[in-house]
Amino acid sequence: MEEQQFRRIGQAAADYYRQARAEPEPSHFEDWLSTLNESMRDYFRKEGFEASKGVVDFRRFAAEQNRQGLKEYMRQHLSGRDYEAWLQQNP
Repeated sequence: MEEQQFRRIGQAAADYYRQARAEPEPSHFEDWLSTLNESMRDYFRKEGFEASKGVVDFRRFAAEQNRQGLKEYMRQHLSGRDYEAWLQQNP
């Protein structure tokens, strides 16, 4: 992957996690915790909602709960060539 393509893909991914649909709400927290293994669940429950809001996995969970999947977002925000390159790295 060329450097410029890597940057475009990275920027689109960063934008995905910064979008409003990826902003976790308290109602997402327990649902997200239920998807984690026991040790991770215990860790994040102890950390609490506010401390967990920046966790990429939690932000993706929130975005998906708000009907914004990562694959669809990347397809919409990347050129066909860049999207194909991204898919090869993220099957």
